[in-house]
Amino acid sequence: MWQHAQSFDSLAVDAARSTRSRLALLDVLCLGYHSYMLLRVALSPRGESWPLAMAWTTSLLAVAATAIFVARGGAVTSARQRSLLYRAGLFVPMVLSYISLRTVLPALGPTLRDGALLAADNALLGATPALAWQHLAGNTALVEWLSFFYFSYFIILALNLFPALARTTPAARELLTGAMVVSALGHIGYTLVPALGPYATASFDTPLSGGLWWSIVQSTVSSAGAQLDVFPSLHTAFPTYFALHAIAHRRRTWPIELFAAGNIIVSTMFLRWHYAVDVVFGLALALVARGVAKVAAKREWP
Repeated sequence: MWQHAQSFDSLAVDAARSTRSRLALLDVLCLGYHSYMLLRVALSPRGESWPLAMAWTTSLLAVAATAIFVARGGAVTSARQRSLLYRAGLFVPMVLSYISLRTVLPALGPTLRDGALLAADNALLGATPALAWQHLAGNTALVEWLSFFYFSYFIILALNLFPALARTTPAARELLTGAMVVSALGHIGYTLVPALGPYATASFDTPLSGGLWWSIVQSTVSSAGAQLDVFPSLHTAFPTYFALHAIAHRRRTWPIELFAAGNIIVSTMFLRWHYAVDVVFGLALALVARGVAKVAAKREWP
């Protein structure tokens, strides 16, 4: 009996060492992100949303860690099954993590940084774009045009990520690696610089005059948004990252993706969701993610 227990302990230790030796940058980023979120919640005030926030962050870390341990530890011998487990174990928790931010961010007891972001815009540009462009707020066609592109962000996410999750090509791995970088660093940014956006903190003389698409955007943001997800702008980072990836790998479609990204970026400020400094850091995040993806994706995946 004692010998069997020793044998089991030895196997567990060997598996742990094997997993640790095989950990890649993407694994460390994922585990580090979920650990950070759990630690931030654990150290925050015990408010009404604290128990649910703890449940969210604990569960997401457990799922991601289990998937990485199993995929890297050699418990699954089928390469295809190992790859699917790894992808699901990393990306499903990251998607759920965004959904959890609606609970997690308020649980951190944040101090809003809108004043600092607005001051940065004023120092750089003289005025935040949302205020500078408010004379165009009555142009219904323009509001609808930019509202359509703002909403298209979600379609662009789906069209890029879902096919990549089902493929094992180098380009797909590269795209997913960069997407993980954008998500993890972007969500951490929300916890460090929580803000509501110009729509909630600036004084506008003219309301936005839109139609169907503007109504859809307002409904989507109010019902599904994380509310404090302003800095950096992932509405900037993701489309820009996808456009950079497309320039390298999609000769026919990259102009479309670049055009869409440009309109989405303008829409985030015109529709009063983001400050210009959010966009600047979103662009920087896209460039960082692209650089990391090109280097890391070649050896990251089991």
